[in-house]
Amino acid sequence: MWAAPYERNGSDPTRDDMARYSDTECGFESDSDCNSDGYSSSSNDSSRSSSNGSSSSGLLDNSVNQSAKSRIHMYGIIRRTKCGYCSAEGNSQYLGARAHRLTCDDYQALIDRGWRRSGNLLYLTDHKKACCAYYTIRTSALEAKLSSSDKKLLRKWRKIQRSEETQQHTTVGNTTTSTDSDKDDLVDSVLSSASGAVDMRIESASFSEEKYKVFERYQREIHNDKKPTRHGFRDFLCSSPLIPQRISTPASTKESKASTQVQVQQEQKQLQQQQQVLPNNDFGSYHQCYYIKNRLVAVGVIDILPKCVSSVYLFYDTEFSYLSLGSYSSLREIALVRQLHRYVHPDINYYYMGYYIPSCSKMTYKARWRPSDMLDLVTMHWIPIERCLERIRQHPLFTSFDPAIDSLNLVRDCTDDELQFSPVLSLESIKCAPGWDSSDEEELHRLLGSVVIWVRSGAVQSIGIYQRVPITLAQLTQIGQALSNFAFQIVAGLGNDLAKRMIISA
Repeated sequence: MWAAPYERNGSDPTRDDMARYSDTECGFESDSDCNSDGYSSSSNDSSRSSSNGSSSSGLLDNSVNQSAKSRIHMYGIIRRTKCGYCSAEGNSQYLGARAHRLTCDDYQALIDRGWRRSGNLLYLTDHKKACCAYYTIRTSALEAKLSSSDKKLLRKWRKIQRSEETQQHTTVGNTTTSTDSDKDDLVDSVLSSASGAVDMRIESASFSEEKYKVFERYQREIHNDKKPTRHGFRDFLCSSPLIPQRISTPASTKESKASTQVQVQQEQKQLQQQQQVLPNNDFGSYHQCYYIKNRLVAVGVIDILPKCVSSVYLFYDTEFSYLSLGSYSSLREIALVRQLHRYVHPDINYYYMGYYIPSCSKMTYKARWRPSDMLDLVTMHWIPIERCLERIRQHPLFTSFDPAIDSLNLVRDCTDDELQFSPVLSLESIKCAPGWDSSDEEELHRLLGSVVIWVRSGAVQSIGIYQRVPITLAQLTQIGQALSNFAFQIVAGLGNDLAKRMIISA
């Protein structure tokens, strides 16, 4: 059965909790129904793809071939049976797609348009008349400062360290603190708070019985989930459409022959530091595992992308709830961004925590780290969080943030309000994009002409195009209009560049 999107949220107010939707939310009875377009899906390809041509971010190795092109299957608009955040029934819907494979560049572009993934399911909420607003939020990790509550939490972890200081622990992954020459106070404060007590390892996003047992207990005790399954765990927290892609570190400049030996030593040191932070040096999906005395106590599911670390989910052993593992893992992930920026690639700057949902108290904690921005779903501009929170206070059910489109009055103050058009998912949204001449209908149709959507013959026959049955001109016009609207919806949701370069089926 298809489960609905998992989204990371928190309690008290850490992200130690989540909201869930029903297994039949997507309307598909089995995985085979979702995969009927004939494409195969895998979570972590055994062979690493290389690319011919450059990627949009310029961070990837130039050896990725055409077989690594992103492939998605569009489901169209799907109605949620029940909202996992406010429990309203039938008042929310989203554009859904199954990702058979995604380059990390393409997924970075998708989350920068408001999309999220749950396993291989991609989803983007339709805000025209939704019960809850879903705002993508990111923190500038390089500028983040520790708050008083963060420092208090780190003091708690230092007490654990002192109690364990007589025991030997092997530190793996990014637990090594900075040297004097490259000191980072936030990274040092976070990592040194538990360098002896906890062993943090970045591992592949693969299934293990040890991980599942922690997940099972977490689901039963925290979410009252009576029937967690290994299949569900694999599908949504181990399976990932992201293609592992080698990160190409910017080459250093050789100033003179005399500096060659020094440069070699520096590069060797850089390589050692890279391997400590990210052992296989790939973009992709990972499990950040926390061990205490060799016992797995928590797993953070993360995507490491060309510009960010994107937090997917966290589950933990409830015996260790007193350690505030949700908040602590957030600090570790902010520190990870800073380490990746310094030692792996300078374009990795942000920490994405998924959606900020004002109507759900378990999701508002995400605004505690500053500086942060929220994504305006019409202009696709990142707006400082201070303005966004003020706008949300004025218009609690939905609001645009960008001052450039204040005149459109895209706001909802109560459940009876309805937006004049759906942000991201409509023709009007395309026309409101920055730099677009809304009167240029000819250009709009040229745009559609550049996007290819693969449609199964059975699906085409089902709407009467190839069947030998009478069909009126009015019916044919309606079919054409429906297909045109669907195409506009795809282009609006994905954006023109992504829609043109991805393989899309429907």
